[in-house]
Amino acid sequence: MTTPYFDRLEACRRERGSALCVGIDPRIDRIPASLRGPDVRTTLERFGTAVHERTRPHAACWKPQIAFFEAHGLPGLTAFVHIVQTIRSSGGLVIADAKRGDIGSTAEAYAEAFLAPGGDFEADALTINPYLGRDALRPFVEVAAAHGKGLYVLVRTSNPGATDLQERALADGPKVFERVAEMVEELGAPHVSPVTGWSLVGAVVGATSPAALATVREALPRTPFLVPGLGAQGATAADVAAAFRSDGSGAVVNASRSVIHPAASDDDWPEAVTVAAREAAESIHAATAAS
Repeated sequence: MTTPYFDRLEACRRERGSALCVGIDPRIDRIPASLRGPDVRTTLERFGTAVHERTRPHAACWKPQIAFFEAHGLPGLTAFVHIVQTIRSSGGLVIADAKRGDIGSTAEAYAEAFLAPGGDFEADALTINPYLGRDALRPFVEVAAAHGKGLYVLVRTSNPGATDLQERALADGPKVFERVAEMVEELGAPHVSPVTGWSLVGAVVGATSPAALATVREALPRTPFLVPGLGAQGATAADVAAAFRSDGSGAVVNASRSVIHPAASDDDWPEAVTVAAREAAESIHAATAAS
């Protein structure tokens, strides 16, 4: 039987002493000349694999955002597959950041695409969108449970527009993001690991609203978090502390632009990426240790 994703992630976090998730969101115009190839596919593959190699000692997992690959058509998707398979073949854990969500049969197809063993897009975990409700989330949960995979449901996101809907109060009292958190708890309750105590249904909760982060953590004590917003989006390591248990478990914190596109010359890029990843991991560790 496959070890559940969140058990594997926790083992990796402990082994490396890092709760950093490195987002792979490649901007073609910012890729160093030394990594550019004869075509976009080669350029993206070189960049993604270089990011993995340079950050490997300091990251618990990696999160390629599929949109940055889809933007380049089939060559981009081919590069996405190559990067995901390269990371996973080395023992690394990959979160496919695809934010999928649709009605039952379509949700099942999305889940099979990203979570079923042997598929081109197979990853260890997947981000999903809860807007269509419970019945649109259940197929993802069923496929993830069958194959030892993980899910991260968008609960309270890190973008400024999150307040447009997610902070709105419902007629019966809770805010929208709080009701989504209730759904996450309900769907994950039957799938809690006896080893780590974490559910296979995780939550995306941004660090740009520390108050909301603390609220969701209190409501979801068994739910692992993926926390975006560190670095370019303005959140600090201190802002993420509420996502963690006292033992340092319970979340990974994503950093993308601040790590993979540091302000450095082409020649300095490899070392600058390593330094950015190490400093991010250390700042997260220090903040959680002090909380």
